[in-house]
Amino acid sequence: MELFKEVEVEEALNRKLPFVDVRTKEEFEEFSVPGAYNVPLFTKEEREQVSKVYYEKGEREARLFALKLVGPKLHRIVSQIREIKEKEGKAPVVYCWRGGLRSLAVATICGLTGVFVFRLKGGYRAFRRYALNRIEELSNRLKFVVVYGPTGVGKTRMLRKLKEEGFPVIDLEGLAGHRGSVFGGIGLKQPSQKQFDALLWQELERLKEAPFVVVEGESKKVGNLHLPDSFFDAMMRGRKVLIELPLEERVKISMEDYGVNRFPPEVYLKALSRIRKTLGGKKFSEIKELIEGKRYPEAVRELMVNYYDKLYARSTPQVDAKLEASTFEEAYEKLKGYLLSLG
Repeated sequence: MELFKEVEVEEALNRKLPFVDVRTKEEFEEFSVPGAYNVPLFTKEEREQVSKVYYEKGEREARLFALKLVGPKLHRIVSQIREIKEKEGKAPVVYCWRGGLRSLAVATICGLTGVFVFRLKGGYRAFRRYALNRIEELSNRLKFVVVYGPTGVGKTRMLRKLKEEGFPVIDLEGLAGHRGSVFGGIGLKQPSQKQFDALLWQELERLKEAPFVVVEGESKKVGNLHLPDSFFDAMMRGRKVLIELPLEERVKISMEDYGVNRFPPEVYLKALSRIRKTLGGKKFSEIKELIEGKRYPEAVRELMVNYYDKLYARSTPQVDAKLEASTFEEAYEKLKGYLLSLG
């Protein structure tokens, strides 16, 4: 009797099978197959205990100890997976880190109790290899439109609005949980690199038939995360558009987009301290005083003129089109018109 069947990553994805991650809650939260369910075999503490027994007493004793831990939980685990199967209408694909004992144990007990499941061959590691290969393939195939502009023109806001209207957009800063600047991580939490790569793969698959893909001009790093080489190279080959707005409009937009005044001055001063050397002692002190006095519009203006605009002037590549406007709304309409002209 075949208790379960192993399945390759590509087949599971093509058949749109639901994924069940049987690793710990902490492992799952760090990275997982996008859209997967988490039905952990062990808690973090239990897994550490099993590992300890393995290194002290060997594999056999570790397996017996593991059975003692999971025995009382087997009914719940199988019931949860059966509920997922009934909800999705398809047999789920069970996986762990590398297609090892955890997924084997869960798939076997499911099969023995009449709940047929698939087991992912190679586990999450196989999925990650597949996703990274697909990022490279799709990046080389797709055409990109890259939107540039100094801090405060509202690039991310524009792209999200375009996405709502059905344009083929990848919101890199949204995926990365970072606004792409020294103050960009305030109030946000970044995913792990593995999870970011998985989310980027998912977006590229979603748009693989699009005539072009719109992204925001980013450096190789977004906060602590790295854009895959193939994806970044494709951005550099893409059509580049520069948005320009007056300084006062940019200050207004930055105040809104960064949620300035939502946090105490200490939070902003901590970020400011990271660019003290670049600003120079005198200018740093001036901006520090503005932040301490909660004179945020003035502080933002000073940062733009003395830091962000200088940085952007050095990093912006040669562009294919320049769109000048006096307001965010006008700039958005011009960008929208430009994209429509591309078909």
